[in-house]
Amino acid sequence: MSKPRKDRRAYHSPRRDEAAAQTRLAIVTAGQQLFTRCGWAGTTMRAVGDEAGVSVKTVEALFGTKAALLEEVVRFAIRGDLEDVEMPQRREVARMEAAADARTMLGLHAKHLRAVNERSAGLAWTVEQAVPSDAAVARLWDEMNRNRAYAVGWAASTLLAKPGRRPRLRRRLVEATFWVALDWATYRTLTAHAGLSPARYEEWLRDYYASTFLVG
Repeated sequence: MSKPRKDRRAYHSPRRDEAAAQTRLAIVTAGQQLFTRCGWAGTTMRAVGDEAGVSVKTVEALFGTKAALLEEVVRFAIRGDLEDVEMPQRREVARMEAAADARTMLGLHAKHLRAVNERSAGLAWTVEQAVPSDAAVARLWDEMNRNRAYAVGWAASTLLAKPGRRPRLRRRLVEATFWVALDWATYRTLTAHAGLSPARYEEWLRDYYASTFLVG
């Protein structure tokens, strides 16, 4: 007769969990810097580990492949943290949805896009250029563009429901305007070639929205 099995409780250590979270953050932050600066081909798992202060085995154990690491880096850059909260459920989006009028909503949207693009515009270039060389990266690029299409549709619907916008705005024009605003290339062009600082880019975006969407 076998002995009764004792219940095994999973060992939980807040200190260990915090250390693991800090390691993950260090690796993703290092990946963001290197993928943005060195591109897909110029970034290696070993270089990311060196930048993060961990071994390459640690990087590989957590992420497996360079494409999987890049995917996590992109999510981190767009969201601004490693929390498992999709963009539609985030506080920034809730504030825009709750805005009293179109001008307030668009101001919040311009501020939000500035933050997102500061973190992710360079990465988007890396992903796009790497599409022909890796099938997983190609799938990531497709996902990024599907998410961007969703964000355009959401922004158009949210704006059109707000008071203070121009009457008789056509949805096609509204969506086209938001496509330009959400394009990572727009941010890169205005900051790298037109000489705008991120703050001036946000100001430009506010003016662009006002001239297209607002009354007066």
